[in-house]
Amino acid sequence: MIDFELTSNEPYSLRFRELKITSFKEACDFIAKLPYGRNANREDFGLVLSEEKGTCSSKHALLATLALENGHPEVELIAGIFLMNGETHSKLSHFFTGKNYPNIPECHCYLRFQGERFDYTDTSGRLERIIPRIVREQRIDPNQVSDWKVMIHKHYLQGWLNRNPAFELTLEELWKDREEAIALLSN
Repeated sequence: MIDFELTSNEPYSLRFRELKITSFKEACDFIAKLPYGRNANREDFGLVLSEEKGTCSSKHALLATLALENGHPEVELIAGIFLMNGETHSKLSHFFTGKNYPNIPECHCYLRFQGERFDYTDTSGRLERIIPRIVREQRIDPNQVSDWKVMIHKHYLQGWLNRNPAFELTLEELWKDREEAIALLSN
């Protein structure tokens, strides 16, 4: 990942410097070490710093905004859809037992720079297990991580269900199962 000094006087740059974090690489490392967890307001990714936790969406939207504040629009925020299962997330190894489907298309946010993907959700290196299962990628703006990301995710899920009628699921049922899987990952 590109590294640069945080010299902007925009809000997030100032907040990181208050934490004695002065470079983009330091900011990425700091964010990756924060626990995974949903924030109180999914539209305010600045809560990652005050609540000291975040999701793939909030953490990467914050970092993408930080890059923009410092003149680096080439750091792209990506919403990637991949097929989530027990191989991509070991905590889900038993989740799919007895289900009509072997995986769930999941939307994951990460950064891309010069064609290379970078994931600061945590320090697990999970992105390497996800990459072979990515079925769609789309660059999004940081302010799109709340509504737009959910919309493209649900649109993909509905198409997936339409292509797989044997699963005999509605979008609402699949979304409920997905939320259950995410809750397992949060523990």
